[in-house]
Amino acid sequence: MSDFLRLVRKEARELLRPRYIVPILVVPIVFLAMGQGFSGVEDGANEEPAVGLVMNDSGRYADLLEETYDRRANVTYRGANVSAETAIEETRGSGGKTVIVVPRNFTERIEDGAAPGRVETYTVVDNLGIAGISSAGAGTAPLGEASQVIAANATGAPPGQLSPITATETSIVRGERVDASPSSINSDLFGQLFFVPVVIVVVIVFSGQMVMNSMGIENENKTMETLLTMPVARRTIVAAKLAGSAVIGLFAAGLLAGSMFYYQSSLSFGDGGGGLPAQFSLGPAEYALIGVSVFLAVVAALAMALCLGIFAGDQQGAQVLVLPIAFVAGAPAAVTVFTDIGALSLPLQAIVYANPFTYPSLAPKALLVGDPLVIVGGTVYQLVFAAAMVGLAVRLFGSDRVVTGDAGRLSDIFESLQR
Repeated sequence: MSDFLRLVRKEARELLRPRYIVPILVVPIVFLAMGQGFSGVEDGANEEPAVGLVMNDSGRYADLLEETYDRRANVTYRGANVSAETAIEETRGSGGKTVIVVPRNFTERIEDGAAPGRVETYTVVDNLGIAGISSAGAGTAPLGEASQVIAANATGAPPGQLSPITATETSIVRGERVDASPSSINSDLFGQLFFVPVVIVVVIVFSGQMVMNSMGIENENKTMETLLTMPVARRTIVAAKLAGSAVIGLFAAGLLAGSMFYYQSSLSFGDGGGGLPAQFSLGPAEYALIGVSVFLAVVAALAMALCLGIFAGDQQGAQVLVLPIAFVAGAPAAVTVFTDIGALSLPLQAIVYANPFTYPSLAPKALLVGDPLVIVGGTVYQLVFAAAMVGLAVRLFGSDRVVTGDAGRLSDIFESLQR
């Protein structure tokens, strides 16, 4: 086994300790649990609600309401001329949570036309969580259909006259006509314009944090000096640290991305949108370009972390020094999610585009609207920046700074941050 592979194995084994693996596993487990919870809410919302009916009116419109509930709900209790308290207790005993009380003058009020028919609803909320409130409110949903049925029967009007206005919504997105409402477009694009940048930022920051922690522990335990005395080229050490950290970082990214995608998909509660045309979806080539951009961003972040990790006195100091990487990676993601870079002033645009970590977060949006040249040019810029950061890391590892931790004029700043 070559020196490089031995060092990669050593770095990966170091990062697979419980102190690193446990945080990697906790966050995906949380997202999976939350996604499972929301899926349970959706399943509960799709079930027929269990209700109780108290029919104190025997008129034809009361019969129509009762027939609607027979079709749309599971009527677990029926009664007449009983108190609401008794109906609630009986309904709860049979597994229901909602009681509909139809008073004696229900049909009479509708026939007179002076006032609408009135019903009383009682809903039992035992669980204050999302699932409990959502399922409890489902029992009143059939009232809307019952109202339509009674209105059609009372007036003899066809459905088109009962709802005389309908609208077809069309949006113009970057000059492209889309037969969908803005809210539907937002729902369809949410995962690609918000979910992807968030995952990318987490991957970059988490990978950099692992390297920083590893460097801090090595400096704290004085094992870095031992490593440097080995007959191995300094550039091989840098390459091994980058490769080992990248493998663990991408593994963590895969777990996190999968769990976040499951969580985000559980929030759709249905189809979630109006169905965007093909030009607003990403294909294999676009995803490949995004992958290259993310890979270069991770390499650049790892190289930056190696450079900063040299000046970390211990593990706690390393956690502080990772903050610059988190800010540099997170700021452009926030900008691309909440606004359009083209809407910014020219100086701000220059600052955003000069940040190499902008392009992974910008890539989904730019590729969706047919602007690949920005991402291609940005990827080339990322390649140059990543190569420069790797070269800087090799140079620092080839100097005495890796042992002394001397940062020159920046020493005071690094020391004050780690206090």
